Amino acid sequence: MERLTDLLDITSGSVVSVVGCGGKTSLIELIANINKNCMVLITPTTKTFPMISDDVILCDTLQSSIKHVPQTGLQCLGQLNKKNGKLEALPEHILVEMIPHYDIVLMEADGSRLLPCKGWLDNEPVVNSTSTHTIGVVTMNALGKPVSEKTVHHLPEFLALTGLNEGDIITEKAIEDMICLPEGMFKKSAGKQYLLVNQVEYEATKHIANVFLQAIKSKHPNRFKRLIYGSVYKNTWQEV
Repeated sequence: MERLTDLLDITSGSVVSVVGCGGKTSLIELIANINKNCMVLITPTTKTFPMISDDVILCDTLQSSIKHVPQTGLQCLGQLNKKNGKLEALPEHILVEMIPHYDIVLMEADGSRLLPCKGWLDNEPVVNSTSTHTIGVVTMNALGKPVSEKTVHHLPEFLALTGLNEGDIITEKAIEDMICLPEGMFKKSAGKQYLLVNQVEYEATKHIANVFLQAIKSKHPNRFKRLIYGSVYKNTWQEV
């Protein structure tokens, strides 16, 4: 198994946008903690729950975020919506001004309401143009399940993207289309593209993820900088 930050080529100067469905927030928190000896900015370009830890400085208003002075360690900045407890995006021009002052910037740039599949609205995902990396996160947990509002966020857009009908079974081809078609997961990407299959924790799911990514590699050569599967929970990873 290899180190996650090495596989994702995350070094000083990396500006990372994470899109997709299946562990974006957990992945960002893992990357942040691995790099906590650097100046790390964690912020959404849409909305997410804030990273709360003794190791994290949280600025949850526009004023406190603007006044915050970057320092070594983890800093989570945004605007708290007290109704839902989520941290919402800072104005883009303010974020762009902040980015150069941090060693590593980690941005959650998509939302999926914890569902394993998604279709994207015209304005999604919200990837900052200064990003050096766009990391797409998926799981294989939807395979064999019917297309419905219980498995798919933005169901009409997913149906239009994949050609499936509500009630059809989700296949590897549907997940590949969700990822790779021009209107899919990477449609607004910036920088190098990485695809990561998360929640791969057993031998059976390792085989499924490996076969899936091998097919992506064959059908879409040179599309992705790296194809990776593994587990945020176990922090174990393998490149395909």
